[in-house]
Order: sequence, then C-alpha cells, then structure tokens
Amino acid sequence: MRSPVWGAVCNSIAFMAVPRAIPACFKATGWPLGLVCLVYSSIVTYDTGMIYGKVTALLPADCFTCPSIAAEAGAAFAAQTGRNQKRWRIGCLYSAAGIQYCTYYLTGVSELIYFEQYMGQIFEVSPLCQWQWLLVVSMITLPALQIPGFHGTRWAAVMLSLVPLVFNIGVFTWEILLVQPWNCKPGPTYSAWPKSANNVALGLSAFAYSFGGHGLYPEMLREMAEPSRWGEVMAWTYAVVTPLYIYCGVLGYAAYGDASMTNINQNAPRNLANQLSIMVQCIQEVFFILEGNLIVMLALELQLGVDPAACYAPSTPKGLLGRVLGVMPTWVPRLVLRTMILGSQCFVAQALLCGAGDALFAMISLVGAVGMTAFTYVLPYLFYAALSRNKLSRGWKAWAALNVAVGSVVMVTGFTSSITQLFGCEGGFFSGDCQLDYAYAPLGDIDPCNLSGLPSWVFDSEDGKIDGLSNIA
Repeated sequence: MRSPVWGAVCNSIAFMAVPRAIPACFKATGWPLGLVCLVYSSIVTYDTGMIYGKVTALLPADCFTCPSIAAEAGAAFAAQTGRNQKRWRIGCLYSAAGIQYCTYYLTGVSELIYFEQYMGQIFEVSPLCQWQWLLVVSMITLPALQIPGFHGTRWAAVMLSLVPLVFNIGVFTWEILLVQPWNCKPGPTYSAWPKSANNVALGLSAFAYSFGGHGLYPEMLREMAEPSRWGEVMAWTYAVVTPLYIYCGVLGYAAYGDASMTNINQNAPRNLANQLSIMVQCIQEVFFILEGNLIVMLALELQLGVDPAACYAPSTPKGLLGRVLGVMPTWVPRLVLRTMILGSQCFVAQALLCGAGDALFAMISLVGAVGMTAFTYVLPYLFYAALSRNKLSRGWKAWAALNVAVGSVVMVTGFTSSITQLFGCEGGFFSGDCQLDYAYAPLGDIDPCNLSGLPSWVFDSEDGKIDGLSNIA
C-alpha cells in the first residue's frame, strides 16, 4: 500500500484510454448507435468503478482482487439464500479467476498484434513478415515485464503511455486536417445503421474493451496508500477519458467513415508525422502489454510466494515448487515465469494473424466479450448487491438489473461473433498476410487526398498505377 493517488490515476488512464479505436466501433455499430453506446458506457462504467471502491471498503484487507471479492460475494449470497457457503465461495472464486486471467492474457495477445503491426508499418521495406515481427516485439517487451507490480508502473504509465497519448492525438488531428478525406473523391461513406447483427455484437464488445480496465481496479486499490480517495481517481480518469473518446470518435468517423481501421494509422498517409506516431505507439505497447499481464503474473507469483516488492530476497517457500524457488533470488523465478507467459502469448498471436484490421477488431471484441464486459458492466452490481449492508432501493435494483441484462447479452453475442470471425479467417490459423496495406494511402503522398477509400485491388501490383480508374481526379 504505497501508491499515491496520482499514480493510481496515471495507471487507470494509461490502461483504459484507447480513444483512436472509437471510430472503428462507430463503423461496426453505425454512428447513431455508436454515440448512444459511448454515452451509456461512460455513465455505467463510472458507476461501476465507484462501486469497486465501495465493495473493497466492505471487505477484509486481504480482499483486493476480483476473484477474492467474487468469493466473498458468493458466500454472502449463499448465506442469504440458505445455500452451501463453502461451495459457492470456491465456485465464485475460480470462476472469476478464470474469467480474469483469460481476459488479461488475451489482452496481452491483442497488444502484441498491435505492436507487431506498428513495427511492420515503420519498417515497411523490411523482408520480415508479421510472425517474425512478433518474435522481435516479444524480445523488446520482455525486459519491461520484469517490473514487479503496479506501484512500480506509475512512472512507466506517465512516460510510456500518457505522454505518447497526447502526441498521438495531436498527430491524429493533424493527419485528418491535412488530408480532409470528406472532400476527396471518392470520399468516405457513413452508416446510420449497422450492416449486420454480427457487426453490432462485435462493435458492442469493442466498446466494452475500450472502457475496460475495471478488472485492474481492486489490485490498484490494494496498492494505494489511501484507498479511501478512490473517488478522486475515478473523477480524474473519466474527466480525461470521456472527452477524448467523444473527440476522437466523432472526428475520426467523420474523416474515415466506414473505412475506419482498428489500427487508425493505416488510414493516414505514409508521411513523417504518421511514422513518428507509429514509433511512439510502439513505446506505448510495451506499457500496455506489461499492465495487462501484471494481473496474471502477480497472481501466479503470489501463489508461489514470490514477493512482488522484492528483487533479490529469496521467495517464501510455498508448496513443492515454492520450496525449489525459495533458494533463488526473486528475480530468477519472476524472469522464468514471465518469459513463459509471454512466449505462450506470442504463439497464440501468431496463430491468429489472419490479416490486418478485421482480425484485430475481432480479437479486441473477443477480449471485451470474455471479461471486460463482465468486470465492467455486470459483476460490480452483483458484488454490491450481495455484500451491501444497507437495504438497496428499488430504483438502484432496476438500474443494476438493466445493466446486468445488457452486459450479459453483449457477452454472449460478442463472444459468438468474435469467435466466428476469428475461426472463419481466410486461410485459417498461422496464415496471416506477410505485409500490411494502408487503407487510405495506397500511393502515399503522390495524391493530395491519397485516393481515399479506394480498395487495394484497383492498383496494378507491378507498376503501382491505377487500373481502369484514370478518370478519377
């Protein structure tokens, strides 16, 4: 319990804020429904963030993880309804732990795919393919993964995430004002309605991903020096994130419309500003991969008795493996365990490399559906309903029931749609494209509007000239 309020704010904003992904969400849902989802998610997720602070205040000092909170809530519900408390405690504990670990493990996989795509865009003349870039970015990330816990990430959050975030939003704005795609011919198209139910499910799950991070909140509270000031953390987080989401969502979709990519840098020209932005985002990805993986890594290390606050002290023996590790300084088992986790994520990411934007959007939708929705929209209300010592009002119950119902639908439909798209990827697993194509700038800076919106098949692959479209100005 050492982290100051500003450290918790930085970690919260750094992991949650993905404002440039919002245009792709609008593309999937249609812009009217997208705006509704954006406003709704801002309200609900702020509410559930505050609920985490209330719930942890009701529990013993050692209940600062989502699984432990779920265990206490399950036992409380069983006591109220005359069920077996031990069975409910254990069942809720392992269920929440499974969801949480899968969520943040897959988050790490998604960020690895982002990272390797950025590297491929920077070094576009390199002979390396996407799967080879995955190996490169894994080696780059491994040293940063040795940061023990969230307290140690607060400065990394500032330098590796928040400063780059400001820079990237500036470049995002500059590229749009430079090209003004809405004035190009052909220009972007806009959808007032989603193209299919599958797109809606993917879009809603992606919104849940964009507002995710709540599964980290109990761990952040665990490390705060003053957990009672959690309300300040939430206020600052949403005062920053919500305006950014509205700004980037509206401006980005107005510029690129239904051509908006999950990796928005693929929409911008191949110019110096875009390349610098991609380089900066590579720095951000190191932090994103670390922050999400800390949930999984710390849980396993604490079970083994590896002290997250120590670097050289021997581990506390715990179990057979713990006794083996007990003779080693803590950095050794930490390095081995975290290398194994990162290696497995690299393997999964390589299996899912089935192209560029669409596969990546399906991946973040899967993460949103699997756990972000549960920990952000559903479980906080169930936790508080089971653990609250005060009688809950009828209005609060109705509000909670509405959000639990909406979240449950998003979980089921989002999971089904994202799995279908990932498994239906053209070519199957381990068949990703070697190189990435830019969506809005296939000819770079030759054309002022970069022939916005033209699909790649209209270009002659040999000489780079437009095939059959010489009449377009």
